[in-house]
Amino acid sequence: MAGCPPRPRTERPEDTGFTRQEMTRWLSPAQLAGTGLRVLLSGIFGTYADKREFQEGRPSSHCDLSAGSELWFDYVSDLGDGFNPTYALATLLAEEKLDLSARPGRDGSDTSGVPTERGSLLVMGGDQVYPAADIDRYRNRMIGPYRAALPYTASDHPTILALPGNHDWYDGLTAFTRVFCQGNWIGGWQTTQRRSYFAAALPHRWWLLGIDIQFDTYIDEPQLEYFRDVIGPKLQPGDSVILCSAKPNWVAANEDQPDAYDTLDYFQRTAIEPTGAEVRLNLTGDTHHYARYQETSGDAQMITAGGGGAFLSAAHHLPEHLLLPPPRSPHTGRRTRPPASFDLQTSYPTRAESRRIARGVVTLPRKNPSFVALIAVVYVLYAWTIQSGLRQPTQSFSSVMAGLSVTGVAAGMARSPLALVVTGLLVLGLAGFTKAASRSKKWALGTLHALAHLVTVVLVIRAVSQVLDGIHGLPYLAGYLVLVGAAGGLLGSLVMAAYLFLADELADCNANELFAAQRIEDWKNFLRLHIDGDGTLTVYPVKVHRVPRKWKLRTGGKDDDPWFEAAAGGPPRPVLIEAPIRVRPATAPPP
Repeated sequence: MAGCPPRPRTERPEDTGFTRQEMTRWLSPAQLAGTGLRVLLSGIFGTYADKREFQEGRPSSHCDLSAGSELWFDYVSDLGDGFNPTYALATLLAEEKLDLSARPGRDGSDTSGVPTERGSLLVMGGDQVYPAADIDRYRNRMIGPYRAALPYTASDHPTILALPGNHDWYDGLTAFTRVFCQGNWIGGWQTTQRRSYFAAALPHRWWLLGIDIQFDTYIDEPQLEYFRDVIGPKLQPGDSVILCSAKPNWVAANEDQPDAYDTLDYFQRTAIEPTGAEVRLNLTGDTHHYARYQETSGDAQMITAGGGGAFLSAAHHLPEHLLLPPPRSPHTGRRTRPPASFDLQTSYPTRAESRRIARGVVTLPRKNPSFVALIAVVYVLYAWTIQSGLRQPTQSFSSVMAGLSVTGVAAGMARSPLALVVTGLLVLGLAGFTKAASRSKKWALGTLHALAHLVTVVLVIRAVSQVLDGIHGLPYLAGYLVLVGAAGGLLGSLVMAAYLFLADELADCNANELFAAQRIEDWKNFLRLHIDGDGTLTVYPVKVHRVPRKWKLRTGGKDDDPWFEAAAGGPPRPVLIEAPIRVRPATAPPP
């Protein structure tokens, strides 16, 4: 790599090369509008902006790490959000030696102090930056924190292989390609891939394959051709495959989207199964928790580990059992093998913990002040439009609104054309916000949610009109707008919080928004993996229950020491989520 970078003397961005970021405010007005626009544009133009088609001319090489009798490597996903969790996990991944404290193993044995080594390979499983990809966000949310965690390696440089998730795809993969596909260095880690997908040969006939499924649409022909060229001649019966993708489609396929598994199924049927190799482990992120499913009649695993830095995702809706491909899949009959069943073994957080965390949505007003301001504006707009339905040309604002009853407020709302327009837009927006499976359910829940806000509007306006009774003129108008905005913003955001909790609890929808609103920095996870001398793969699922909130510049230190250290509470503590999982390699069929 290039020469060792100078250690920063101050914490200023001009010294460190990046600006620390807080967790994304998913409910801020600008973010809500931006997310909606990006989803709309990706749905309309995603196929036409597919950068994968332009990767066809790039070299069809693969990463060869097969030399040696063993290999350590790491997996992290959904990482480039707030500095605190992203950097905390980066420092653990950068440690040359890491002892993992753990609870007792399944057989009652003590597994405390499990020694592990930094991976020669770091796999980033998708969504390396939030809320959407561009070079500045990559620098501030991912590259900067990871470079600060491992600024330099003098030799034995670990490699990074990355897959794009949907947030990496929002700019058409432009920034992702510049960061990961041009041989750049990210601190002491080196990027080597030339496409948005990859193949790596590992010891003992293990293969690591990463496929780019874009917005969960299809696998493009150049990508299929790449894997035919790279692994087609090399995969043999009895080879073992670790398959990485950017979304846990096996969960969605067993709930309400039976075709969600089609892309993974198609790749396995056409690229892997004809060679006689066997997928022993599926890895993914996208949902920001840890969940492991194990084959009912074997030890093949399907693991979601999306806890690299973004907000925590709910785990209490995970199905207990999977059947893959699902019975309703249109391609079930094309498989040469019968469907396989998998059982949920472990989740982090557990179901009970996840349900308890869901109740924390009551903190929505405190954690989303700009959303409170948005609700305040809507309530003030209602307060202004209501008087237009009641006011006569000769009446003042205060004479109309003072002492207004609930019936009077409702009448003013019904008589105001502008209030009716705002109400229609409110119903439309909240129905669109509702993530229900059916259209009728979306409209029903969206309408009920809007009705709850309308009732709150009426009660707030009624209360404020009573409080200000006896005041007239400009003081009344100013006080009226301030009080309606303050009370409406707080109570309206609590109505949203109540909706999110009840929609998740009673209608099984909007769980993602329920947790995103809380912007939870803790409950993080990554995987450390080891192929030992006899070819057994061991997965160490690591959790960091709480990440430091304050960091200070580290004085002195070696070239490869991290730039920042925890200012209070000690460094992040890595703990095993469960006992290490051992996966036997595939066995070649008898001749």
